[in-house]
Amino acid sequence: MSTTKSAELVKRAELERPTRLTKSLESFAALREGHITNARDRLIEYGHWAKAINEANSHIAVGEKEIAAAADAYKEVAEHLAANLSWPPESISIMTQGSVSTKTLIRSPNGGEKFDIDAVCKVDISLIEADDPMSFFESIGQALEELEAQAKRRCWYIPFNRQPFYLEFTPSVPLNTITAQTLQSMALRYHASRYGETALAVVDTPTQGWKTSNSAGMSQWVNDTAERRLIQSIVMEAYANDRAEASVAPVPDQTVDITDTLRVAIRLFKRHRDMCARRGVIDAATKPISVIIVTLLTSCYEGLADLGRSFEHPIELLDELAALMPHLVLKLDGKYRVDNPTVEGENFAEKWNDDDGERYRSFMTWSKTLSADLKTILALTDPQTISKRVREVFGIPAPTGGGNGLPTIQPPAPRATPASRGLA
Repeated sequence: MSTTKSAELVKRAELERPTRLTKSLESFAALREGHITNARDRLIEYGHWAKAINEANSHIAVGEKEIAAAADAYKEVAEHLAANLSWPPESISIMTQGSVSTKTLIRSPNGGEKFDIDAVCKVDISLIEADDPMSFFESIGQALEELEAQAKRRCWYIPFNRQPFYLEFTPSVPLNTITAQTLQSMALRYHASRYGETALAVVDTPTQGWKTSNSAGMSQWVNDTAERRLIQSIVMEAYANDRAEASVAPVPDQTVDITDTLRVAIRLFKRHRDMCARRGVIDAATKPISVIIVTLLTSCYEGLADLGRSFEHPIELLDELAALMPHLVLKLDGKYRVDNPTVEGENFAEKWNDDDGERYRSFMTWSKTLSADLKTILALTDPQTISKRVREVFGIPAPTGGGNGLPTIQPPAPRATPASRGLA
């Protein structure tokens, strides 16, 4: 029987990882023996943690009104392109990508800081002349000049000064529609693998050539993996029937519940990373980029599912993801690797190999801090103390007024990494 790549990564990580973060997360055998009363008792115990985590998850989520405003913004961009270019309107389609499409977008812990909305502009070049990648890229920028678009490596940055977000807009071409001449000009080491039907060719401005990308495939991979349930059904039934008894109440307007553990983990871990950067635990310039966190967590979750692992509560699964995640990073021939599961040959950790190990050390310092913080939370038993500690760790204002609402937790010292030369 063949084993999937994610399963192999998890098996390797299980051999390298430490024990569970706390003895509080022991399997409650009473459930397996059919003693439902004991299971409910454990659900109540777990419920204090779950309630606090759910509150943090709700706080860091971006509101539906803001998401709707962002959707209107990228539709406006599409109309702007159609009006300013001589391309047929039917040749242009625009869609969100990244954290918006996987429901893992989070607010910044720095008050007033904008969040980013990633979008991709997909153009059918069978209807236009676009064999030259830089001409194609620059024509998009010229059409968006009135929106103050600024060129980045593969996208155009649009500030939307009066909105709480900015747009990063990537011009692209469906890979299955490009000409043979264009295909031959692309980097041969990058090939679409999983979800190949959504693969795109994007412009890589440093090389002035086309490069394979598959943002929609990445999003679909996360979404498909999140639908795989690792929590034992009998416990989830008890969890659903006894929410009040377990002190876990649904949060108003909550679109991702703690039972959707992969997405919650992505949200919370990204927030924890941002708090570590804010507190000086890691250098903001070398903090782990979101796509690495998403890839490692989704690979870990997928591998656990492929291996038939099961868990009795979302808190147990959250703990397992935190413990295994850092051990899924590969080091081959002295080079760190976090492979893009949808584009063969693309290494999301490529910059880790060009900075004397700064980004890797930053990643490991953050991972250890995350485990230490979760261990502290899961060692507590008093509901109010748990809630307070969760708010401190994830930078959530207290539920009552007063002061500036910022947590009082003191950051560890010294800093993990020296100053960096550029952004991660």
